[in-house]
Amino acid sequence: MANPRGGGGGGARHHLPLRPRRLLRSPISRCAGLLAASAALLLVLSLRQEPNEQLWGSDGYGSHACVTPTSRYMAPKGSERYMTVRSNGGLNQMRTGICDMVAVARLVNATLVIPQLDKRSFWQDTSTFKDIFNEPRFIKALEGDVSIVNDLPQSLQSVPRARKHFTSWSGASYYEEVKQLWKDHKVVHIPKSDSRLANNGLPIDIQRLRCRCLYQALRFSDPIENLGKAWAFS
Repeated sequence: MANPRGGGGGGARHHLPLRPRRLLRSPISRCAGLLAASAALLLVLSLRQEPNEQLWGSDGYGSHACVTPTSRYMAPKGSERYMTVRSNGGLNQMRTGICDMVAVARLVNATLVIPQLDKRSFWQDTSTFKDIFNEPRFIKALEGDVSIVNDLPQSLQSVPRARKHFTSWSGASYYEEVKQLWKDHKVVHIPKSDSRLANNGLPIDIQRLRCRCLYQALRFSDPIENLGKAWAFS
């Protein structure tokens, strides 16, 4: 991974342990460490559960995300559809985009393959999903919502894939039409994860799924979490 500018210096960095110092060589990892530290309070607040129809609740001490499914929410159905994704943009954009793709996978009833992170347009970084995020937790935490796999089955590795750029701000009816892509292809590739699914009339349970993904399932990898805690309490 590329060294950041000014990485040879003194100041407050001399007391960091060896492993966090190596993480700082990755631009994504350095940003992720800062984001992990600042997100700790939001994570604690998001664990509170609300049974109503709102996305955000308040107890007088601030707002917290409502992540509990409603009584209408059903377990996902089995499917032979697969969706591959290349997650684009900066780190925060990739995080929200990945959660958008989780919601899309639920809407179209497809199995989501662990997203590939953008290595070219912004970061010029070789980090993979599991370098930045806790991959086992991501899969386990969402197993009641969406089927997620590390990679395509061997039988589908070389099959032709449809390629689809989703239209931003689309509602649920749009993704009903998108399902037609899987009539001719078992695998659909999404070259950008930024579909901007917020504030466009999606069902409350889909919006809450996005909240569960962002605030509970998509955690940073242990080295980055530890680095964020070290900075937060230093």
